[in-house]
Amino acid sequence: MKKILFLFLAIMLVGILSARPAANRPTLEQVNENREFEWEEQNSNFPNPSTGINSMHAVDENIVWAAGYDGSGGGAAYQVFTRTTDGGANWSADQIDTAPAAGDVAMIFALDENKAWVPIHTGVPQGIYYTEDGGVTWERQETADYNLNGSFPNVVHFWDENDGFAQGDPVDGYYELYTTTDGGENWIRVPEEDIPAPITGEFGVVGYYDVVNDKIWWGTNKGRVYYSEDRGYTWEVAQTTLGNATYVDVRFKDEMNGIAQDKNAASTGALSETSDGGVTWEEVTHSGTAYTNDFEYIPGTPNTYVSTGAATGLSGASYSHDGGHNWTVFDQTTGVQFLATTWINSTTGWAGCFNDISNPALSGVYKYTGDLTPQPMGILAGVVADLDSGTPIANVELTVGDITITTNDMGEFSMQLDVGTYDISLDVSGFEPYTMEDVAIIEDQTTEVDIDLQNLYLPATDLDYSIAGSNVVLEWNHPQTMASITNYEIYRDDELLSTISGGNDFYIDQNVPGGTHIYYVVAIYYDDYPADPSNEITVEIISAQNDMPIYQTALIQNTPNPFNPTTTIFFNVTKSSAPTNINIYNLKGQLVRSIAADNLSSGRNSVVWNGTDNDGKQVTSGVYFYHLNIDGRSVDSKRMLLLK
Repeated sequence: MKKILFLFLAIMLVGILSARPAANRPTLEQVNENREFEWEEQNSNFPNPSTGINSMHAVDENIVWAAGYDGSGGGAAYQVFTRTTDGGANWSADQIDTAPAAGDVAMIFALDENKAWVPIHTGVPQGIYYTEDGGVTWERQETADYNLNGSFPNVVHFWDENDGFAQGDPVDGYYELYTTTDGGENWIRVPEEDIPAPITGEFGVVGYYDVVNDKIWWGTNKGRVYYSEDRGYTWEVAQTTLGNATYVDVRFKDEMNGIAQDKNAASTGALSETSDGGVTWEEVTHSGTAYTNDFEYIPGTPNTYVSTGAATGLSGASYSHDGGHNWTVFDQTTGVQFLATTWINSTTGWAGCFNDISNPALSGVYKYTGDLTPQPMGILAGVVADLDSGTPIANVELTVGDITITTNDMGEFSMQLDVGTYDISLDVSGFEPYTMEDVAIIEDQTTEVDIDLQNLYLPATDLDYSIAGSNVVLEWNHPQTMASITNYEIYRDDELLSTISGGNDFYIDQNVPGGTHIYYVVAIYYDDYPADPSNEITVEIISAQNDMPIYQTALIQNTPNPFNPTTTIFFNVTKSSAPTNINIYNLKGQLVRSIAADNLSSGRNSVVWNGTDNDGKQVTSGVYFYHLNIDGRSVDSKRMLLLK
């Protein structure tokens, strides 16, 4: 019916990155070579090859329980778990003996080395299964029904051996939630009036929840988070910033502060954060890799989270010391599949993996043996601008050691660094490269550095022309620069013909006198700074009167471009009798609009597009391709940009 059986891991620290919150932030690479992060391989002892771990729960530094699933891709239903009581030196795997053969373990929760609960879904009977003898025997707790039409148990949690709650999908129009005060011997369904109604098609997800003290949160497939402040007896719901069609998992460091992560298949780890217990959420613009299999807050740390990943191209483990804003990949974990994770403190944690394909008795679990205590750090922030004009420069690459980030649209940057002294190198097209040496980063302080770069004022290139009668059509390429070209000056025979907008890359000189003429174009930066002239071209107009047209059938770039919502498309044709259309396509190659070009003259012609499709509806912003179609075939094409 749904469900993503992998959980995700994310480490986050609400940060000290407050100086310039709008600036792009860097991936926090391992900039201090003295740090050592290690993962020790342990044997899950699952008997079947490629058994993965979809849920882990560490009770303390010695006792850890984990649930297994079929990671071979065959889709077999597994009802297996593994357990250690000595910190992972020895794991003991076994079958949940009373579980249905077609059932799968949604997650696992343990109270100590003997007592644990699992929700079993899909098989018959579904429900909450419990062991009090270390997994030797399991009993279904009958009063949590989970066998109604639409039932699907996702989560079970206990505060002590008596008080617990369980969460399942909507049944009869409201979520199937239960509470118990006697260890699950009697589960009581939460009344409909105490739970906000699900929206159409909404459901919970296996293992996507968190608990801090008496507060509970769990995510849905519609980007929402349900929360309770009284151990699950009454509920509220909030929409995150992750979208209304997003699988959402949540982790909290305390009763007020937590993060939610997009767990959809195509997710790149998008995050949302709350500081009021889940009532409201704000988007997190994070840097670095936040993996999307599982994530966890590290108990006892100011704001550290760990994330794990096992997807193709997105496998590994990473950590964040600032609540998920900046992520650093653990050394040597890129490309290694990490599954569910669980943590006791900054030096003790586990992550699941897959056991060996050829020898199942090998591997299956990683134990962390390093130290995630945050190192002394400070912030480097500033603005990069044009030396002459003072205009901020976007997309400047700043490199500090192994870290490279780019400035935002306002020329701003902000990066978190270990305490120390650094050289900063800057590079961007159209400006001279620059290095600032010996910049000091001080613990818990922001070092602000504003940097000016010398604009090279690059000229326009590849000026070319075509002729239609006595008209000369000039076309050129914009300089490859991040600086702003506000105007172009058009010269014929060293005399200024016209000044046009810097967004144009063509100009039509009409009714040119007969003879030989020399053209060039000058780019003007920030209204006041001229570049060198473009290349010169020599154009010969044989006669100003009654010329036979000399031109090529071709499209000319539309103007204005970008545009909103109307633009003019110019084109040359060599004959006017053939059926001619301008066909406009979107990025998917779908025909958006076909404009018939009637009453054509030999030479330059034009049509106007008002940004509507063939049904008269306004199209969305984006890149569009337009084709000159003559006699049913495309003879030329260009692209344009609609911005709203």
